[in-house]
Amino acid sequence: MTASTLVKAFPEWDITLIESPKVATVGVGESTTQYFKSWVHFLGLKDEDWMPACDATYKISVRFHNFHKVGDTPWQYPFGLPRQVVPPDVWWYGQSKRGWGNEKFAQDFFLGAYCAERNLLPVDHEHFSIPRDTGFHFDAVKFANWLRDNYAVPRGVKHIQKHVSRSIIMEDDYDLFFDCTGFKSLLNDSEWVDYSEFLPNNRAWVTRLPYINKEQELKPVTDCTALSSGWVWNVPTWERIGTGYNFCDKYISVEDALHEFASHLKVDTNEKFRLIEYKTGRKEKIWNGRVISIGLSAGFIEPLESNGLLSTHQFLTQFCRVMAGKDHITQFMRDTFNHNCHYAFDGFASFVALHYALTQRNDSPYWKAVSNIKYPYHDLLKSAQVNYMERSANFPTKMTWSNESLWCVMAGHGWNPFNDIIHDEMNFHGGVPEDAVANTFEIPDWEGIDTMTTPLDYYQRTLYAS
Repeated sequence: MTASTLVKAFPEWDITLIESPKVATVGVGESTTQYFKSWVHFLGLKDEDWMPACDATYKISVRFHNFHKVGDTPWQYPFGLPRQVVPPDVWWYGQSKRGWGNEKFAQDFFLGAYCAERNLLPVDHEHFSIPRDTGFHFDAVKFANWLRDNYAVPRGVKHIQKHVSRSIIMEDDYDLFFDCTGFKSLLNDSEWVDYSEFLPNNRAWVTRLPYINKEQELKPVTDCTALSSGWVWNVPTWERIGTGYNFCDKYISVEDALHEFASHLKVDTNEKFRLIEYKTGRKEKIWNGRVISIGLSAGFIEPLESNGLLSTHQFLTQFCRVMAGKDHITQFMRDTFNHNCHYAFDGFASFVALHYALTQRNDSPYWKAVSNIKYPYHDLLKSAQVNYMERSANFPTKMTWSNESLWCVMAGHGWNPFNDIIHDEMNFHGGVPEDAVANTFEIPDWEGIDTMTTPLDYYQRTLYAS
């Protein structure tokens, strides 16, 4: 991804990609956010160019099971733009009056959530665009190899397969080194900013499963299911399902986590499971001297919300913005890059932490600990908290869609700002005329649903047509 981005942005540069044949890739980052789409667009790739070669499928939402309470109704953080049927606060007011379920918020406002719940793919709709609004599920190793062989090298990137040490690499007279060595971070000796106090997960058992009923299991959504000491992801690519149990070994042993994971999957522990160890946090200086860390060498939040690949292309595009039109690197450019990357990374860490902070689970040592963690209060959450909690006689309030990701998580966790105390306060100031909001209580159904098909049917007619 780094070599492809650089050769696209700076085709006149001398770019060399060094890969060690002795070091395997992590190979687990198989689910992306919707922002991955803009990076693919920057490279000039069309879906049909690379998706079939990488077992790729479309992702339109993320669904969460048991994160709020055991047995709760799954809720979603979907992709795409929300329709403006009513302001979000009016919806919450309606929920407080009508008792709507927590899962209803995302499905009322986002076509992706509505379709994901019914295993439908919105191909051509005014409220959802495949070219703009989808993320992807794919085979990460196949994707890396495809980029190398079909994009980076054909455009002039030199490819060297050699196992070399840090000292040998740094002796080379290059202007910049991009450290893509994963958690080892061999080239960047900057200090580590630790996130483990509020994001304690540090292990993951991973495996791959065959489809049993592909029509039902090939869904356009990444499913996340909370267990006793973490959560399990389910990523359906074209050929198989990628899955893993993300947990903290402070609250469950590695062996017990494997048994719990296998039991959840209804498979035997003799299946091919692989254990990945990681730490949460980031480099104090992501751009440190001549070294720029990309991907896991720069930092890692945890697998929730597919942030690994997000930070990769996010940091790369940030570098391209800072470097564009410049002949020489200055410290101001490094500082600007680091500030912007730190702000984005810390903000996303706060967003991920919110998935845990709002839980009402208290049924295991892990969830008891999670519910007592002091979580970071990033500017992103500060603005959301102020907008979300401020209530007055002026109704509706000026709640905008600038924080739609936060609204979806909050709604999924059942955090409705309206309650008996707020209603009494509003009544004290004159109340809300029921006829002023009555017509907003009935959210219209989505049009065009009856013409949509399952993802499998769509792929068999298009990307994977025989």
